[in-house]
Amino acid sequence: MNNNTLTGYCFLASLTENQNDLYNHVYIPICKRALSKFSIHGDYGSAEDIQEIINEDYGIQVPIIIIRKLIRAVESVLSRKLKEKINFQVLANGNNFRISIYAFTELEENYKKGKRNASALQKAFEEYIKQEVIEHTDIAPFSDFLDKNKNRLSAFFATGQHINGDFSDSIFIYHVQFLEYIEMHNHLLYKIAENIYLGSIVAGFLEAGFEMDSKFISNEIYYIDTPIILRALDIQKEEDTKPVLELLDLIKNTGGSVKILSITLDEVYSIIEKAIGSYDNTNPTSTINEACLRLGKNKTWLINLNAKLEEKLKNLDIELVPFSIVYKEKFSKSQDIKDLKESRLRKGTAEHDVFAYLYVRERREGVISTFQKAKEWFLTSNKELVNFNIDKAGSKKVSEVILPDGLTSLLWLKNPHHLANKVKSVGLSELMAITLDEEIASKELIIEFNNNLKQLDGLSTDEYRILLESVAHQSAKNIERLNNSILEDKTEAKKEALIIIEKERKRKRQVQEKIKEVQALENNLVQEKEKLDQKLKDIEVELNEAKKIQESTKTELENLADTVLEIRKHGKKYKKIGLIGLISFVFFILIIIYRHRLDKFFTVISGILTTSGWVWGLGSFAINAYKLSKGK
Repeated sequence: MNNNTLTGYCFLASLTENQNDLYNHVYIPICKRALSKFSIHGDYGSAEDIQEIINEDYGIQVPIIIIRKLIRAVESVLSRKLKEKINFQVLANGNNFRISIYAFTELEENYKKGKRNASALQKAFEEYIKQEVIEHTDIAPFSDFLDKNKNRLSAFFATGQHINGDFSDSIFIYHVQFLEYIEMHNHLLYKIAENIYLGSIVAGFLEAGFEMDSKFISNEIYYIDTPIILRALDIQKEEDTKPVLELLDLIKNTGGSVKILSITLDEVYSIIEKAIGSYDNTNPTSTINEACLRLGKNKTWLINLNAKLEEKLKNLDIELVPFSIVYKEKFSKSQDIKDLKESRLRKGTAEHDVFAYLYVRERREGVISTFQKAKEWFLTSNKELVNFNIDKAGSKKVSEVILPDGLTSLLWLKNPHHLANKVKSVGLSELMAITLDEEIASKELIIEFNNNLKQLDGLSTDEYRILLESVAHQSAKNIERLNNSILEDKTEAKKEALIIIEKERKRKRQVQEKIKEVQALENNLVQEKEKLDQKLKDIEVELNEAKKIQESTKTELENLADTVLEIRKHGKKYKKIGLIGLISFVFFILIIIYRHRLDKFFTVISGILTTSGWVWGLGSFAINAYKLSKGK
């Protein structure tokens, strides 16, 4: 598993501590460190060389235009004396440079700390996987889980790019379960995970080439989409509620306000009414139904909730905004509605979604080129809607729709030092909730899957049963993909279904082979959990020991600094010897050249010295004679 990316994220997070200026205190130092590493083996380089070093060290693919800008920035912040000492020259507007040995070691303690923390977290994750008896080959590196976040952010903030980062063939449910476990049992490791998450945000901004110089406007407005409202009301999955409520608080604490359009409220009413109509006390038919049972509530409670919905929203400090008939008539002519319906298999909400982002576009009154200048947003959890809006907004323009994780990261930039702890907590919880949504199928998705399977001809009863049971072992995104395939092409869908059936049969055979081993582990479950807890504590101890060891172990750049210092010491010594030798040599030459003139000089000096001896002798005789005359 790759620790390099985790180390990079830890390192980036450490540079943000007590800092509000990310460009000068994070980005430029990273470039300095890369230039220093380059100077070990070369003296003439290009922006591509620095780009490659940053990618190798931190797993970040920084745009070349940003690298050039950073190289120029380094030139401007270095003193003239230092630039002369290291022979640093920027050529071709940052595309090339010259540099002699440059030992930049200010960040090495941060880097070593990041390396220790990344190693400890990775080791703890591996111990957790072993404890859960999970096949290691099925588990993506922990760095991929954080890359998922970085990739989503870098795509969104680059403008004009679709949000990616799904890693659709990877399973991340165990990564979330591990984080939940260490949050409950090991405070230190979870804090490390939060820092790594923050580092992934920094990496996302850096990869996107995000403009840091732009200032935020104040009093932004965020219109909330239907799924966000349902989560805030705690009638979706349990893990969805906390991140949403924390994000709403973050919006308000940073000067923004939260609102809901009347057309969105109508959608919420409709969804709750549908859940009421199909409510079942024993076999829940919807996610809302499941949430009610989880909360110990019944159908009557849900009816009352729907009746008092506006009051509930006021309690959450969410303001209702009327969506006038004028807007409906104007926006209903948009080609976007037709295009969105064509891109969706479920077309019912297309009009609402287009109305919402067109309303935001109208309210912004013009094209917005930087994210900090966007006065109003439509906040949704629908990634596909964001991608559709990005396409319609056009390249180099800021979209009107934003996801919770993107908004959390953006709000952090308002005051990185003050908001760091809050954003780490909210953001990591959001990432975990997003992952669970992608990995665990909702009640609605399972019901839809069941109904769609009935449309596939030629499946035996056993095959049908296996497909239904496979839901527990497949990610929600895979089930969604098969659902869409059934609706679009039943022949192709059946092929995919048969592949799933074969995989499920193979999985069951493997499970049978491990039953005895698992049973043995279950008989000692308490002891094994205690062992895992002890191992995590041991990792903490090892982390402290590693700190002591690494404090005495030097990085490549620290060794370079020692070499430079030694060279300078010897240089001063030899410089002094050389100076004395030079003076002596010059003096010797002058004597040879002017030896005739110096003969008279030496004669005079000799006479003075001789005369001085005679005078001194006479004086001594006079003094002694005086003493004798006084009888002393």
